[in-house]
Amino acid sequence: MIVLNGSVYTDLNSAPTSDLQAILEAANPFQESVRVEAGKIVYWEAHYFRMMASMRILRMGIPMTYTMEYLEEQVLLLLQESDLLKKSVQIHFSFFSTGSISRSVPIVPSSFLIHGEACETMLGVQTSDRSIDLYKDHWVVKGLYGTLEQSNDRLRKLASVYAFENDFEDCVLLNEDKQITETITGAIFVVKGNQIKTPPLTSGCRSSVYRQVVIDLLVKQDGLDLVEDVVSPFELQKADELFVVSLSNGIQSVKQYRKKVFVSTTAESVFSKFIMGYRLS
Repeated sequence: MIVLNGSVYTDLNSAPTSDLQAILEAANPFQESVRVEAGKIVYWEAHYFRMMASMRILRMGIPMTYTMEYLEEQVLLLLQESDLLKKSVQIHFSFFSTGSISRSVPIVPSSFLIHGEACETMLGVQTSDRSIDLYKDHWVVKGLYGTLEQSNDRLRKLASVYAFENDFEDCVLLNEDKQITETITGAIFVVKGNQIKTPPLTSGCRSSVYRQVVIDLLVKQDGLDLVEDVVSPFELQKADELFVVSLSNGIQSVKQYRKKVFVSTTAESVFSKFIMGYRLS
């Protein structure tokens, strides 16, 4: 099931031809994913404001109807029609321009598409026996544009192919200054002693809601020093622990980088506090 501009359809093929044409002509639709637990959107306010900010950066028209309450209603409508109200679900928003941007028309109207699927409930820190590696074929775009979800999407897909071909769990992405930005999956956190370091938004990492949630949590945690600063590839082998934060996996502990094997002590401690906020949000 999908929701397209407020109407429910069984799939894209049953949607009006005019709407399908607009989707096909949309150059780079903006996308945002959210998690839903038993009919409640997790961190909905943060996700909503991120979507609106991203649309403004992309010069997309934002109709007055795109209120937080209206879009939440559309999600609940989709869950109800798909019989997913009582399950853990990932919902995906796509916003796309319905016209061509030009000098005379810098901001054009937009439409939205929502679809979703059931997913696993977060129960603990995810682990894997496979290792991660650096992806160095292409560089992440830095700056404000690079923080948007879709800006480096094609690069992440290429890195995923590299990871699959070499049997890696994940790959670390670099910017043109050869600084670490994030992994294919999400935001990376480097633990050394009582310091936890993560790349800043200026590096080109995505400004994801879950990244900020964990940063806010770590800032308040006694005994830990959270630092947002440049991270070099050399720091990975010197680290005591690495973990990755994403909407799809929650907190995921990294098992190995090259010959260095990591523990998951900090990740376990952070998850116990993270899941409390997740359930209460």
